[in-house]
Amino acid sequence: MLTVTSKRSTLAQDRGLAAALVLGAVLLWSGGGRGMVAQAPSPFETPPVLPASELAPPDLLQGPMFTVDSQVPIVGMLGHFTIRADIGTFEAHGREMLRIRTGELHAIAQINKMSKSDVFLNAARNAVERPVQSMAHLVENPVQTAQGLSGGVERFFGRVELGAQRLDTAASAPAPSSTDRADLLARRVGGLTADVFGYEAERRAMAKSLGVDPYTTNPALAKQLSDMAWVAFSGRVGVNTLISVFVPASIAISAVSATNNLIYDTPAADLIVRNQQQLAEMGSSEADTQALMKNPWYALSVLTSLVTALDRLSGVDGRPAVVALAATATTEDQARFLANAVEMLAAQQQTGVPLTKVGASGTVIGWSQSGTPIVPGAVDYVAWTERLAGFAGRPELQGTPGSLWITGRMSPEAQRQFASLGWTIQQNVSPPWQR
Repeated sequence: MLTVTSKRSTLAQDRGLAAALVLGAVLLWSGGGRGMVAQAPSPFETPPVLPASELAPPDLLQGPMFTVDSQVPIVGMLGHFTIRADIGTFEAHGREMLRIRTGELHAIAQINKMSKSDVFLNAARNAVERPVQSMAHLVENPVQTAQGLSGGVERFFGRVELGAQRLDTAASAPAPSSTDRADLLARRVGGLTADVFGYEAERRAMAKSLGVDPYTTNPALAKQLSDMAWVAFSGRVGVNTLISVFVPASIAISAVSATNNLIYDTPAADLIVRNQQQLAEMGSSEADTQALMKNPWYALSVLTSLVTALDRLSGVDGRPAVVALAATATTEDQARFLANAVEMLAAQQQTGVPLTKVGASGTVIGWSQSGTPIVPGAVDYVAWTERLAGFAGRPELQGTPGSLWITGRMSPEAQRQFASLGWTIQQNVSPPWQR
């Protein structure tokens, strides 16, 4: 559930929704300086480098197995954190990914401990050679993967036409053949072929016991999950037998516990079919559905969170447009940004201020019953840039100031500029992954 202030009135809630809309609109509709600039010319800011302590709580910045660099550059409204651990150095784009990656280190440490136990060594002796390759493209090509996972959420504050062009290309692709579907499943599962469901179930059980995402994009953890699950599956040793120490859950895959259970307990093939059916039921076209389902930047967990959140907006007009926009994500950062935006709107829908419609003119936008536009953004820091000004000053937004909700904070200059246009800003909104 989203929490902003404990004593806010209903009117204040409506104004808060309006603020969220502004942020989304800025992200999506600005023309990179080609749009109108807010009222009078203003000095634009360069996204800063900030102390990590200003962006994340202490427990995410240092632990027994890691430290986070003290200075964090802001790139595209997300902090680019550098995590240094004994097993290697990791980048985390945004506070959400920082939480996930640092939590995964605990799981990796537990797997390393398990691999040295007598129970595991005995099971490994009884295990047979894997008939399938355990890792997909993600792990086979870690360099290309690391490059592909980089930022880009500021794209949603840019020109709408760019997203539409990418969608046309993706949506025009033919429906997948049987072979393509098997390959799709393999990539979603982490490199497993469609006929090894016992192994896939063991891998999900392993991830659930460790409290991590079974479809993690962390190459180090993904490989260890696959290796450990194969020993448990082939060596006929239960996961509970291997995992002797309780590991607290390191992530909340979704804002909704029922969705988390769905991801852990449902075979990947069934989860894919379920997502497709839900998209069709909400009116998404076959082309848009296929474009989204085939988009490799959505881990199956993130895709399921997105689709489930859209389903929670049942009765709200405009959901097919959100599907079309989501299909255009070109990085993991973008995929998570859009999924989180829908999660934030779905939570709002269920907390007393229902929405009448959602839109996707560059970013995800919701409208309250009073007509207030709401722009949600799971971002760390918003500076007043030319792109943001272009969005805030668009003619179609004048006279209908909205609400911008951000999970991080906004620079004083950006706050002043938005306030001059009548926008309401809600900062430090509890993100959808915090329950």
